[in-house]
Amino acid sequence: MKQSLTSKQKKVIRNQARAKSARRLARELNLELRQVEEYLSTVRPPLSKNRQALFLFMTLLIPVLFFVLLETGLRWGQYRGDTRLFVFPEEFFDGKYGFANTHFNARYFFNTTTLPGFSNDVFLAEKPDSSFRIFVMGGSTAAGYPYGFNGIFSRVTADALQDVLPGYLVEVVNIGTSAVNTYTLYDQIPEILRYEPDAIFIYAGHNEFYGALGVGSSEQFGAYPGFVRYYLKLQRFKTFMLVRDVIASISKTLSSLINSHQSPPEGGTLMQRMVQNQSITLESKTFEMGKNQFRSNLDRILKRFQEEQIPVFIGSLASNLKDQPPFISVETGQHPGADLVFRDAKRYYEQQNYEQAYSAFSLARDLDALKFRAPSVFNDIIRTSAAARNAHYVPVYESMRQASINNITGFDFMLEHLHPNRDGYFLMGKVFYEAMENTGYLGRHAIAGNKRDWQEYYDRMTLSELDEKIVWHRIRFLTTGWPFLPKRHEQGYPFNYQPQNKVDELAFQVVHSDKRWDQAKIEIAEHYIAMGYFEKAIFEYEGLIRDQPYNDSPYVYAGRLLLQVMQDFERAKSYFEKAYSLNPTSFTTRMLGSIEVNDGHYERGIRLLNEALRFNPNDAQALFNLSGAHALSGDFHAALDGLNRLEQIHPGFPGMAELRQQVEWQLRQR
Repeated sequence: MKQSLTSKQKKVIRNQARAKSARRLARELNLELRQVEEYLSTVRPPLSKNRQALFLFMTLLIPVLFFVLLETGLRWGQYRGDTRLFVFPEEFFDGKYGFANTHFNARYFFNTTTLPGFSNDVFLAEKPDSSFRIFVMGGSTAAGYPYGFNGIFSRVTADALQDVLPGYLVEVVNIGTSAVNTYTLYDQIPEILRYEPDAIFIYAGHNEFYGALGVGSSEQFGAYPGFVRYYLKLQRFKTFMLVRDVIASISKTLSSLINSHQSPPEGGTLMQRMVQNQSITLESKTFEMGKNQFRSNLDRILKRFQEEQIPVFIGSLASNLKDQPPFISVETGQHPGADLVFRDAKRYYEQQNYEQAYSAFSLARDLDALKFRAPSVFNDIIRTSAAARNAHYVPVYESMRQASINNITGFDFMLEHLHPNRDGYFLMGKVFYEAMENTGYLGRHAIAGNKRDWQEYYDRMTLSELDEKIVWHRIRFLTTGWPFLPKRHEQGYPFNYQPQNKVDELAFQVVHSDKRWDQAKIEIAEHYIAMGYFEKAIFEYEGLIRDQPYNDSPYVYAGRLLLQVMQDFERAKSYFEKAYSLNPTSFTTRMLGSIEVNDGHYERGIRLLNEALRFNPNDAQALFNLSGAHALSGDFHAALDGLNRLEQIHPGFPGMAELRQQVEWQLRQR
């Protein structure tokens, strides 16, 4: 006969039922398991179906809540920084302008610590009705490497468009960046659409194999475009980025331990760090995957813009055929080595058989196993994709070939293997403009006669000796390392390099230290002023103005030099007018008011000088100039009042006694 539970046993079971299992309670109380379970069923009846469902829901909610809290914490802590494509900093004109955000590229570069940046192009946060807004997408060539800033092709296009569209605010925003391919372009689309583009420019394809997430890249995350595009959606979550970075870090560590000889070096150029597969032969499996990646992504990109009825202008790809030997030559069963074909091309060229030379140079480029230059088939893909999606094909490659010596592009338009020189970038800007012109400017009212001679647009690039020297240092650093040379020589450039002059010194610092380009421009301008080379200083300020038209500082620098040193009131006035329109300050209003008085425009001059005093009531120079302006306008009482105020602020101010004497004499004559 089964023994009943004692009151003490029941109490223990009730008190410890939540903390201990029925089996454990039975063992500790020396009872049968069935006895404990039967008693528990009387004091803890089974859950209803609704309560069971609620309990299951709460159980499942715990991990969800964990990830919500983790995601919130990572966002609050700015893990990987702000990865939006565009930012609108409040400290910059109260968020009036939008900029491309460098931290955006943290989405793609999880093995590379140094992130490539963007240009300084801006656009208004609130798009006005008059805006004609174009976004420029692509890799390092689209971004204007190694010039950047005023060497970007899209700024040439923007200059010409603004002239022929005077009724519009032309906003050409370049978001090209180094070491990215069509995956990045695809990922940028949702945020671009948010800011209402009127047209899109695309120049991309050279980075398809080795750009971020490409099939030959060290930043690879799969070889199937559909999968990678889905991954790009997931990495908008900070939690996913954290998991990705942890996995990448572990994989990188294991890879360096197992295959240290294959790991891309952390030092060197970004170009070198991005390469994982150094041998991608023509028609190989990896080559076909890269070609499929380019075709698939490009079609998705063009389709997305087509759905939104946004015109796309996509350029064909140009590279250095004649003067760039193949980087890696691999002979396969289907094709000869690239170096042999390149030697044949050189021989044909020397024999003046230019058509055959062109064909051989093109084949040598396609056979180059290090796929930094886009193969010929990519231009075929661009052409057919553009036609299928009603995009506008821009013949960059064809125009550059036509303008090249003997119709084979080399150092006449290229700096090294694929980045254009100044002439090359200018030509690209011209060709994109002409493509827009051929569409009738997309229906906008244009005044074609406003377009200037193309030489003027070439000059308006405002590339100074400093800019060209910066380019020289960047290209020299690039071409004295891999893949142009097997290894950078420890005693070669840039080690122990001795700058030749001040320009060279500043250029070297921009490339090899943390000195900013705009800082170097200001320093070289100050150097020129000290040396008496005033027009050279003005040209540097003009370069800053072209890059930062929203910044009043370079206008002020140029205006002050013209007014105070060169005594060129007419030219100074235009700079101060622009500075005043951007950011009226005590100094700019005083300078502009003084110029107006000098020109005999007393009413506006007096108004501006009074405005300067509202900024700074103790500005002695403004008070003196205002008193003089009143005297010149015939208001001698106001002039005397001003002088009395000036004497209280600054007794003995230079020229004050003489002006007082003249004013008092005029008053006595009345």
